[in-house]
Amino acid sequence: MKKWVDRFNGTLLALMFLSTFYQVLARNVLFTTAMWTEELAKFLFVYIVFIGSATLMENEGHIRIAILSDRLPAFLARWHRLFVHLVLAAFGAIFVWSSWLNVLNSWEFYAPSMPWFRLAYLYLGLVISGLLTLFYLLLNMARSLFPGRFSVSRAN
Repeated sequence: MKKWVDRFNGTLLALMFLSTFYQVLARNVLFTTAMWTEELAKFLFVYIVFIGSATLMENEGHIRIAILSDRLPAFLARWHRLFVHLVLAAFGAIFVWSSWLNVLNSWEFYAPSMPWFRLAYLYLGLVISGLLTLFYLLLNMARSLFPGRFSVSRAN
């Protein structure tokens, strides 16, 4: 699944590049303004960051403070890791729920320079990112509880 998410993020990055390239081309060659390109690039950047941060959760690539967990015995470190994952999952559930409420509350609003783009689509990216993060958190919890059963596949 990570391969598909990475391909999706790569596609979004290409769209962001094309949008920015068109903005520069329109301004300097066509002598016109394309205000929608800047806004689209910002929204695509939000999607790239949030979906990319969700994929970091699979290999626990986020920044962490390991002073306590590195000094614990293996048995306690495993339970400490599980506790951290439970706290993160609780936060993730609240994040997904509040993002979904933002989707519902912003359905009638549109981006100022793109009348076809509902602001709810922006918040929908946060919902997708949160669900993906929760999926990876649950997978990591299963790895903590059942070591060796849910191994990380390094093949692309």
